[in-house]
Amino acid sequence: MTGMMLGSPVSPHDYGALLDRWKALSASGELRLETLCEVDGDPVIRLGNERAVRGESGGLYLSTGVHGDECAPVWALLEWVGSDPPILHERPVTLFPCLNPAGFRANTRFDGFGTDLNRSFTDDSHPVIGAWQESMSGRRFDLALNLHEDYDANGIYLYELTRGDSVGHALLSACEGILPRETSAQIDGSEFDRGLLVRSGDLERVVEEQLGGGYPEAILLFLRHAESSFTFETPSERDLSLRIAAHRAFLDAVSGL
Repeated sequence: MTGMMLGSPVSPHDYGALLDRWKALSASGELRLETLCEVDGDPVIRLGNERAVRGESGGLYLSTGVHGDECAPVWALLEWVGSDPPILHERPVTLFPCLNPAGFRANTRFDGFGTDLNRSFTDDSHPVIGAWQESMSGRRFDLALNLHEDYDANGIYLYELTRGDSVGHALLSACEGILPRETSAQIDGSEFDRGLLVRSGDLERVVEEQLGGGYPEAILLFLRHAESSFTFETPSERDLSLRIAAHRAFLDAVSGL
């Protein structure tokens, strides 16, 4: 697959256009597209290269669109894959480009059932989460990436869950020429160091005391499927093109690890 120019969406929340462009990419490139499940007529899709098979270890997991009002990472992931990064040919890669189609269409955090998916990743009774859990059974990743945005933020920041040495500041440095780092020392009740929070354990306590008992995607990935799990955030009130560029820079930086 050579680099594929996809153009800008008519609307940043046009799920039909997003699906069409992923179908075009999968038809001409390294990734194959599958329907994970269907919710109210909307297919929720998963993509992977030929190395991303059940039982295969290592590689990269990427997810966007868990919150429907965070559109920049959704388009950034599409653009990044369209640029044909070498990692797609070298390592197992699994992508979930938009786990919340109804929220994406409506520009809202919640899905069509009023659920915050990112507090629900242990709830296998939810159609999307149940299908996601089934698709993830037996899979392990070197690195899991969850791309998000924050309405209250003024700059970029990163949650890093890792069993190894931290690389978070290096990743933020690769992006801060596009958007600055968040300057607040506290975000959602947690202490940050120049836009970075690193954790390696005690996550069940964090879930109970700070997240109301609901498991986010990144934490469940770290506990069950990934050696390291990153959640990268951009400030959603900044210019869309800058936010997309920052997410692409983050993906480029991670693929160079």
